[in-house]
Amino acid sequence: MDAQNGSYIIYSSRQFLNTLDTELFRNARMSPSSLRYFGIGLENGNYTVTLQFAEFDFPDGQSWKSTGRRVFDIYVQGVRKEQNFDIRKTAGGKSYTAVRKQYIVPVTKNFLEIHLFWAGKGTCCIPTQGYYGPAISALSATPNFTPTVRNAAAKKNGSKTGVIVGVIVGLAVLGLVAFAAIFVWRQKKRKLSLEQEELYSIVGRPNVLSYGELRSATDNFSPDNLLGQGGYGSVYKGKLTDGRFVAVKQLSEKSHQGKREFATEIETISRVQHRNLVKLYGCCLEGNKPLLVYEYLENGSLDHALFGKGKSSLDWPTRFEICLGVARDLGFRAG
Repeated sequence: MDAQNGSYIIYSSRQFLNTLDTELFRNARMSPSSLRYFGIGLENGNYTVTLQFAEFDFPDGQSWKSTGRRVFDIYVQGVRKEQNFDIRKTAGGKSYTAVRKQYIVPVTKNFLEIHLFWAGKGTCCIPTQGYYGPAISALSATPNFTPTVRNAAAKKNGSKTGVIVGVIVGLAVLGLVAFAAIFVWRQKKRKLSLEQEELYSIVGRPNVLSYGELRSATDNFSPDNLLGQGGYGSVYKGKLTDGRFVAVKQLSEKSHQGKREFATEIETISRVQHRNLVKLYGCCLEGNKPLLVYEYLENGSLDHALFGKGKSSLDWPTRFEICLGVARDLGFRAG
């Protein structure tokens, strides 16, 4: 017998007795004949099944509507646990009173079935048609053991937690690496700045070129651009971005020259101006090998002209005269 309004959920705003959770009983699901609940994919083992009822469609009193009776059987895992179960009768003949039934049942095939069945008992038409099948307010199945298999929600939450932790750790490591890189870069920049200031305090402010610019100009200090070697270090031919050709002298670690000697050489060459001396374009302080940048002489050097061997070498009188002229121009006294 179907319900007149087509709804199989019944409601009540009354307070319920024998419970601390009235809200749980203010609505109930009913059926004219049968209700089945299934638990699928459960871990095998014993479970405590709790069924909670409260009759409120048949009120207390001597009214015509209170004469109705709701009687049904309760099956759990195919085993009949209650026969001719009457909610109001079990509650001592009172409506709006909670009734609880608990059963220990085994789950052996990952499957649980709870079945409430009218079985033709109780009233069916009086006082109102259709509201005499089984009704239940709440039910639960709690494992009597510690589950070893996580459900999908737990796995999803665990996976999400792992992703969040991984992202946080990754960002932390990336932040530390970035911080270390910035710290090293700042320290290097600070060291270079201090070296430049120290040099400026000695010789003023020479033209400072970057190591990358000179490395590019000399084709990464290629042996093909090597002009010569001396006690100070190696000299390479290079071409700057503005098209000028230069001679780049690279300080050798074997020269044992320190910053003071390096600065003194810059100061000396910068102050001494002579037609027979090459000009100093600038210097570079980056890296472990300071660099001096001179103008490039295509036709050789004074050293080659004075002391070189071959057809282009000068005779001794000419060499002597040139040396005296240079010495005179530089202000040296003979002796």
